[in-house]
Amino acid sequence: MVFAKFNLPQADAQLPAPGTNGLSPTEFLSTRRSTPVKTMNPDSAAPSDDELQEMLQAAMRVPDHRKLGPWRIIIFKGDARSRFGQILKERHAELNPDASPSSLDEEANRLLRAPLCLTVVSSPDHSHKTPVWEQELSAGALCMNLLYTAHAAGYGACWISEWWAFDKEIDRKLGLKDGERVAGHIFIGESRMGLFERPRPNYSDRVTHWDEASA
Repeated sequence: MVFAKFNLPQADAQLPAPGTNGLSPTEFLSTRRSTPVKTMNPDSAAPSDDELQEMLQAAMRVPDHRKLGPWRIIIFKGDARSRFGQILKERHAELNPDASPSSLDEEANRLLRAPLCLTVVSSPDHSHKTPVWEQELSAGALCMNLLYTAHAAGYGACWISEWWAFDKEIDRKLGLKDGERVAGHIFIGESRMGLFERPRPNYSDRVTHWDEASA
């Protein structure tokens, strides 16, 4: 087998645009980065329904011990974004009685920062012999795959959680069941600017070789 070399960019280097044709798999993996949601163009086009279905079907090809599918996806597109934004605004006002008008407007517009938001719900089977932790990791893998499929399709994408991923009342509005939780919100759209490499963790700080003598 011939090893395919990964050419990793230096910090602040200009990165290829999402979906750039001609990239090898190693180039794609080496240069993909999240698009900050604050740089997305809220008026850009979202994937069509057919495109989105293909993207999601590809993204759902994740490690999934015993084929449980312990996750699901909620789509926010079009007017659904502003309607749910009103729910976030009302909940924020309830939690923060002294909230300023600007902060309430921010909540109302939270889902309007990009043309598409996918909420990934971790939905493990707590009665199954497969450890819940493994099932939750599968939901995390789905989030990461959604970033990859969006990037491959030519869209910028960002995985964030924010306060509304940890609020029980918002969980109820999302229709979450007992034992479910939000794994993350994936915002998808186009960036208003180019992407640059950010600082990454140092290899030697994160990777070790096991040595029985040090165990």
